[in-house]
Amino acid sequence: MSNESNAYIELRQQRDFSAVISTGFQFIRQNWKTLYRPLVFICLPIYLIASVLFGTFFRTIMGGAVGMAGSPGAIFSGIGSMFLGYVLMAISMLLLYTMVYEYMRFYMLNKGLAPSMGELWKETVKQLPSYFVIGLLAGIISGFGLILLFVGAVWLAVVFTMAFPLRAFERAEIGDCIGRSFKLIKGRWWMTFGLVLVLAMLISFLAYVIYLPFLMLTGFGAMSGMQDPGDTGSRMGWIMTLLMMLMGVVNVLLQPFLQVPLGLHALSLIEEKEGRGLLQRVDEMSAPPPIG
Repeated sequence: MSNESNAYIELRQQRDFSAVISTGFQFIRQNWKTLYRPLVFICLPIYLIASVLFGTFFRTIMGGAVGMAGSPGAIFSGIGSMFLGYVLMAISMLLLYTMVYEYMRFYMLNKGLAPSMGELWKETVKQLPSYFVIGLLAGIISGFGLILLFVGAVWLAVVFTMAFPLRAFERAEIGDCIGRSFKLIKGRWWMTFGLVLVLAMLISFLAYVIYLPFLMLTGFGAMSGMQDPGDTGSRMGWIMTLLMMLMGVVNVLLQPFLQVPLGLHALSLIEEKEGRGLLQRVDEMSAPPPIG
């Protein structure tokens, strides 16, 4: 358990739209060292390996394997690399979501103390299967929404933003995480959608500011090699590899700015509709003082 302590932020309380965002950013600013350490040392390497595998696919498709670009073996190898890259990317993101919410849970239960990397990893490994099943079920149900209407898939996706926080903060059973998401979001869907939209736009803007210099430099570099088509294909393949790696770094760094406010929003809805935090505080006040 980390001994670093700052002004404790009460996570379990009702907050309006702006307070959810500002408090979420305050929480990240206060805890960034201990929050980002496991993300950088555990989630990011997996994402970078996925980026290299994607790069193998791009180099194969763009003619990086000289003389083998049309070979069925090379194409199947590239597709296999892309598939494995998607699997590793999904694992990285699942680990990231689990770690962020389990970090918030630990912080809340221990009144502002941050978990050590070992403590967070231990809890993450224990809870990861539950998060995986919840995410899989939410994805399947949202997929059925796509069959009906795109709007239905979006509506369900917003509803299920509550599923992971319910598992983290309430240790709800897998079925309850899905079912209670509908209950929590009732009457607050548009607010939740607006929160996701605003945060997603902010993250996209920050990512674009980071990507732009890279895209400009690599674009000029690619144009300078246009005389040799084979060299251009190889160069573009490596550019895509580097871009995917940069996207991995940016994604890991920026995702907490989406997940932490969503976690606070879920706690706010739980407090609004079920009063869990108020009941807990009443129990603490009415508990007899410790003896001795």
